[in-house]
Amino acid sequence: MKKLLAILLLAGVSSPAMANLSIRHQSSLQHTVDAQQATYSRLGNSYSISGTNVTTSHTASGASSATSNGIGINSYDSTTGVATVGSITGTQSGSGSFSFAQSFTKGDIAGTASEYSDFGSVSITSAGTQNSSSNAPGTITNAHGITLTGTGNVGTATTGQFVTEVTAF
Repeated sequence: MKKLLAILLLAGVSSPAMANLSIRHQSSLQHTVDAQQATYSRLGNSYSISGTNVTTSHTASGASSATSNGIGINSYDSTTGVATVGSITGTQSGSGSFSFAQSFTKGDIAGTASEYSDFGSVSITSAGTQNSSSNAPGTITNAHGITLTGTGNVGTATTGQFVTEVTAF
């Protein structure tokens, strides 16, 4: 009798065999078209000189005479901002070994009227092309079958998604 009572108590407090279920299905398409983008950086002017056991003379751009022990100067065009360097002469001073090195990097033009293609570091991404109104990016059937057609063009992306959600309560 005690065993039967325990079984009856368990049957009375347990949940019913059928629970309430909610099932939701959702299908979607997304088609994106990127705009054109241009990124650029202007390269600046740079000049360096170094040496050991060397005597230098520098003749500035447009100057008539040299400057003894000169290390050089940049002359700038006031409209473009581009530098020029005059000539440098290095001669060995004393005996023994000597070294002489110079480096000049001519910068990009300056000013707001410059086209980005004039700059040293340019990255251009072309704009995408959207589908025509008669050419959808894909289809979804009433059975949630997804077919992506998209354009396949540069700068476009087509994504299809199917989601199922099951909730038991």
